[in-house]
Amino acid sequence: LSQMQNYDGGYGYWERGRPSEPYLTVYVTNALVRARSKGFGVPQVLIDRAKPYLKDIENRFSSYYSIEVRRTISAYALYTRKLMGDVDLAKAQKLLRDAGGPTKINMEANAWLLGTITGNAQAVTERAAIVRHVMNKVSETAGAANFTIGYSDQAYLLLSSDRRVDAVMLEALIQENKDLDLIPKLVTGLLAHRK
Repeated sequence: LSQMQNYDGGYGYWERGRPSEPYLTVYVTNALVRARSKGFGVPQVLIDRAKPYLKDIENRFSSYYSIEVRRTISAYALYTRKLMGDVDLAKAQKLLRDAGGPTKINMEANAWLLGTITGNAQAVTERAAIVRHVMNKVSETAGAANFTIGYSDQAYLLLSSDRRVDAVMLEALIQENKDLDLIPKLVTGLLAHRK
């Protein structure tokens, strides 16, 4: 990965020198931060070079990116920055406010945002609004739960996956309220889709 990182701190597909892709850059940086937290030797320089890219990710979007794609990648970047120790509460609140609330953004963006602001006393209103929206959008059976979602034609820009949304929301809900009744059902739902 160190040989694949571009000079702007981002990553392109397949080889170094190709244009850096916003989603891929957040994805790789997130993986590096998580690997480091598990004790793997990740060079600090890789993370340091990616920080400015993630901080102004909105300036990296191609003109054809839809607003849904932009908001989702921005929320993912905010969450990854939180994992790096750089919590940007104001930007997360602004993203949610500019969108018109949790009902106006997709479930994946809601999950990343909840993960970003969870436990933050200055975001109680936003956290409650996201959790309320999530609870209204979950599809439950007696023993399992999942989120039924739809993506636009630009889903390929996010490498979209229904299971990823379930997993990301599960992680955010555990951080927000580990005693929530929905959590074991989401786990069961994810396990049921193993191949």
